[in-house]
Amino acid sequence: MFWKLILKRGQVSGGYNRAKVTKETSTLGLISNLIAALVKVFLYVFTGSISILSDAVNNITDCVSSIISIVGIKLASKPSDSHHPYGHGRLEYLISLIVSGIVLTVGFQFIRASIKRIISPVALNYPVYTIGVLIFTVLLKMWQANLYKNISTAIDSGTLKAMEKDSLSDCFITGVVLVSIAAEKMFDVTLDGYVGVVVALFIIYTALDLIHETISVILGRGLPPEIYYEIESKVNSYDGISNVHNLRVTDFGPENIIVIIDAGLSYDMTLEEVHNIVDKVEREVSELLGITLIIHPDPLGSSADIINDVEKEFSKIVRSSLNIYSCHDIVLDGDVIYVDVDYNAQNIRTKEETEKMKKTLEDKLEEVYSKYKFSIILNPIF
Repeated sequence: MFWKLILKRGQVSGGYNRAKVTKETSTLGLISNLIAALVKVFLYVFTGSISILSDAVNNITDCVSSIISIVGIKLASKPSDSHHPYGHGRLEYLISLIVSGIVLTVGFQFIRASIKRIISPVALNYPVYTIGVLIFTVLLKMWQANLYKNISTAIDSGTLKAMEKDSLSDCFITGVVLVSIAAEKMFDVTLDGYVGVVVALFIIYTALDLIHETISVILGRGLPPEIYYEIESKVNSYDGISNVHNLRVTDFGPENIIVIIDAGLSYDMTLEEVHNIVDKVEREVSELLGITLIIHPDPLGSSADIINDVEKEFSKIVRSSLNIYSCHDIVLDGDVIYVDVDYNAQNIRTKEETEKMKKTLEDKLEEVYSKYKFSIILNPIF
């Protein structure tokens, strides 16, 4: 298995050299795409089929994508500098976007060419070896998709995941071409232009899906829910820490994901004790999950009676409301008490609704504790 060999060659202490693995995978993909493209161009020369040509050009764009990936991953692996203190890892997402844009452009070009073929149909003659050669390219692309799948899973590469989807779509596209050729031979009908439209539409759909996926990451989609729960579970498992909440993610690339989380520690611990616990958890969980974990410690309990009273009062509010989950970070500053509140963002969606909730909570607390002003900070939970 080539993917096992590539991963073995790219293995380093604690994981993989992503740049090396991706470069070798993309190079192998480039070679296989080039073979598939040349074979289909050869078939087009002898058949004049627009559907085979569109399939061939689609494979040629895959070659371009592989080249962009090779160059792009090299750029993304550049170390941080004074202008980019968090590295260049986000280039990998931009590369995925470029690859998707290329695929989309090809799709629209062949929509136009196929419509022309429908308007002005051409009788085609397919040599007997045509079907055998196309079946070979389908098997080649299935092997390629499996290569991308295994390696993208191992190194969590968005670029290779995009290329895997593209390879699978190529299998479908060539399959449609094969069916059309068989139908033309059996029923003496001309389907070339119509199949060209189907192929082009599928190319466009695939490209739009890849663009949506990539833009979602760039806009800050965050981590999958199971990863959130795993991080919270790991941090909560340490002695001295509880009430983990407010997990926030900043993604500077697959190898530079920064996770900030709040965690409760007893208010009567010394600064040194808190630092030692937090430092240990950050170091061990970061290494275990391949992230950069930053913990903001919150005091559990307080030496101020008013803080403890507010916390008890808020527990009553939480029990009586489906849309309020918890409160934390209760801070007294002069005569103002700040309270962070987690709320149900599935039910409370608009700015007007959140402002209403904020004012209602502040008014309710100020009725009970008239000597103080309250400032509620709302944290959405999805």
